[in-house]
Amino acid sequence: MSIASDNNLLWVPSDISDLLTVSVDGQADKDVVDGMLVINCSASQWLSGIMDDYTYFELLDHYGIDPFGFVGEVEDHLQLLMR
Repeated sequence: MSIASDNNLLWVPSDISDLLTVSVDGQADKDVVDGMLVINCSASQWLSGIMDDYTYFELLDHYGIDPFGFVGEVEDHLQLLMR
């Protein structure tokens, strides 16, 4: 299931970086929570041009997130918003 097609509804965030945020469950250890914070802060930096593509994608990969799959899903959602 993707954010672009969940229940045939289209979610429109107040801030585009919300599409790139990740979350962890309440049982996550400190390292996992720290990784979530790094990823979420980096999303804003990447969208504003402070962080380049290579660095952002490497960071996602470092924390076990497929960068092309993750960003591709956001891109699909944005394309639906622009229709």
